[in-house]
Amino acid sequence: MKFVGKIGFFKDDVEVKPGLFKPGIVEKSYTGEVSRDNRHWNASSESTNSAYRVNNEISILADLYARQNWNSIRYVLWNGAYWSVSSVSLGYPRVTIVLGGVYNGERA
Repeated sequence: MKFVGKIGFFKDDVEVKPGLFKPGIVEKSYTGEVSRDNRHWNASSESTNSAYRVNNEISILADLYARQNWNSIRYVLWNGAYWSVSSVSLGYPRVTIVLGGVYNGERA
């Protein structure tokens, strides 16, 4: 299955007002392959609602920016949803990203 989406990279915090900072996020478009497509509900005893998680593995052909900043990948925008990143591995010329739950942090 093909992957077409955006990847959010964390950059240095940006001061929006004196003493008030927010994460600087850079979003870039990438294409690649979905090598594993796995979804499940994560039932928790702490909540009455189950958390929806994916365990998808996406492999992108990395450009220079992705190779230099692979360790700062925070989220992936794919199929209309923002997904958090569970793990990232670098294997030239590709970057492999494993997705987790829904991402609720800062976006670009």
